Amino acid sequence: MKGTIVTSLLKSYMKEISDENISLFLSCIDLKEYPKDYVLIKEKTIAKDFFIVVSGIVGSYSKSKANDKEYIRALHDKGTIFTNISSLDKDNNSINYYKSLSSCTVFKGSYLDFIKLTTENHQLSLLYNRIIEHSLLQSQKRIDELSFMDATERYKSLKNRFANIENLVPQYQIASYLNITPVQLSRIRKKMYSV
Repeated sequence: MKGTIVTSLLKSYMKEISDENISLFLSCIDLKEYPKDYVLIKEKTIAKDFFIVVSGIVGSYSKSKANDKEYIRALHDKGTIFTNISSLDKDNNSINYYKSLSSCTVFKGSYLDFIKLTTENHQLSLLYNRIIEHSLLQSQKRIDELSFMDATERYKSLKNRFANIENLVPQYQIASYLNITPVQLSRIRKKMYSV
């Protein structure tokens, strides 16, 4: 299972990646299972690990200093590769943390070991660049959604991606992800489901 899933994912980023380099990548990851609400990456920690979601959903969170509420910044599902990259900025005391929204299966790898491999292997360095490019494109897509879609369109887009999102996270967190208030979300849902 490990080889097939990862090979397919790596080839989606880089078709020309060699079997040897896929094996090197596989050597630095292990399959892990976590229950719902498990914190995979704690806040204020430096990125030591990276994760590839096999099944389930992981949320990237921040906590408000004003009211101590959690807010979802990003959602990671099957095929997503993530780490707390903002923690690598020495001037940024990262407040992000990552928690499973459902039970999930992930590949967990040593970020530092992978970075070391990229310094020794040109093809793995290119792979890392493509993964970063993909992450930047996903961030841009998220910014575009917030900039160009109205709240109802953002909610519909979220529901298309995660049909049962209301069963996974509290309404205020869904609202924060959509950049609206819980009251606005209630109105949108009432209007959509009363038709």
